[in-house]
Amino acid sequence: MSSPQPTPAERAAQVPRRGPRLLFVAAVFTLLLTYPLLGAFDRPTRVAGVPLVYLYVLLAWALLITLTGWLARSFNR
Repeated sequence: MSSPQPTPAERAAQVPRRGPRLLFVAAVFTLLLTYPLLGAFDRPTRVAGVPLVYLYVLLAWALLITLTGWLARSFNR
């Protein structure tokens, strides 16, 4: 005999919630790219010839892409 099919409520309880985590990532990166933090890195300092603020934005963007991809893949398994 086959096992009973789970109800829609049971299936919904088993599905991980990706939305709140992605919303949290979006909120964090919105804060990271607001003026107070950008202003903190807007200095005439250069790292390997790249202005510090450009490097900060590039690394924040790369971190956003990495975290979003990791969250998307971890829930598809």
